[in-house]
Amino acid sequence: MLFGNSDTRRFVLGYDLGEKVSQISYLASDADMPETLSVLAGSELYNIPTVLCKRKDVNQWFFGKEALRNIEEGNGIAVTQLITRAREGKNINVGDSEYDPIALLSLFVKRSLSLLSMEVSLDNVDAIMFTVRNLDKRMVQVLGAVTGALELKTDKVFYQSHEESFYNYMLYQPQELTHHTMLACDYSFEDLTIHEMTLNSNTRPVVATIGSASYDNLSIPGGVFPRDAASYHRTCERLDDEFLAIMQRVCEEKIVSTIFLLGDGFKEKWPKRSLEYLCRTRRVFQGNNLFSKGASIAARERTSPTENGARFVFLGEDKLKSNLGMKLLKCGTPVYYALLDAGVNWYEAEVTLDIIMDKSGILNIEVTPLTGGRPRVVQLYLDGLEERPNGTTRLHIFMNMNSVKEVYVRVTDLGFGELFPASGRVWEQTIEV
Repeated sequence: MLFGNSDTRRFVLGYDLGEKVSQISYLASDADMPETLSVLAGSELYNIPTVLCKRKDVNQWFFGKEALRNIEEGNGIAVTQLITRAREGKNINVGDSEYDPIALLSLFVKRSLSLLSMEVSLDNVDAIMFTVRNLDKRMVQVLGAVTGALELKTDKVFYQSHEESFYNYMLYQPQELTHHTMLACDYSFEDLTIHEMTLNSNTRPVVATIGSASYDNLSIPGGVFPRDAASYHRTCERLDDEFLAIMQRVCEEKIVSTIFLLGDGFKEKWPKRSLEYLCRTRRVFQGNNLFSKGASIAARERTSPTENGARFVFLGEDKLKSNLGMKLLKCGTPVYYALLDAGVNWYEAEVTLDIIMDKSGILNIEVTPLTGGRPRVVQLYLDGLEERPNGTTRLHIFMNMNSVKEVYVRVTDLGFGELFPASGRVWEQTIEV
């Protein structure tokens, strides 16, 4: 499958933007699976520390590993927690100067993307998917401001959560790995987050759901293991015991086919008894670049959907879980018109359309859940709608979502040209989904 001009190798990117470290994966138009950018040629060092450093008394900035080196050598001022600070929106004091947190986060992203130049030209990138641990309206605003400041060569820029990147990664895995529950265990010394993915093969399309839970039992202050042998051994045993207990609770009463151990926290060889337990009848993989790879796969699916992707719909916590539509007349024949589709992020769900209203003064909106509930029709009564000849009442309908369970509907009377001026009447209603 090719993207863009067929005589040039094209790419899509998956950018995992994390508070501590970030990663970039890329998927070529002639490749089946993504590759992840290594910060050291010939190695598998994928993590780019999400940190900036401003050189003392000079307007010179470093990022990533170079920033850490200059901070350790005392040559500059560290700027960390770039995502948290961008979300807060408060200026950051660096030395004697103040800086916009969005501008600093944009600087980091821009500099880190420049690392790609040895592998991929940004001129040949058709789409970028940014993935973050948690995605909400504020994070979408932050990412929109950051990407808007980057002057990217493509306008196909998307955002999604780690949960959805896990889902996209599994789309490209062998079927034997997806027959039962799939787990992604993400541990980076602070908390352990477990994403639990299941597929409902009884629906069409197949509905994928992911539930997530976090545990702080495995926290290690500063992310540093003790140096002396006795303390190191005790720490490893504690982690192993805690992790085993958690996984036994998670895996009980369900069949788990596949488990991914993600993050730097699993690099130390402490999982022993827990790993023995997990490997019984299950496939277990270890790595730390699943989310960036999943994001690049998602970018491909957004720009050039595959048949495999069309077979599934992902209904995560932030996803609309019902299809909304209405019956309209087209050339005298009733047709179904889709308004909002299940699987869209609730904060991105929006639709506008104009219709010619019949004399009933009632709009019927069909709500069809994909999670097992019964389809139903929600009626909107347009009380006070002016009586006009048939076919001369034009309405403007606007819909978006207030939350993952609430759809807001606003209907405005547009009249019908000069013959029947608009009344200015507006009707509003909230639909529970």
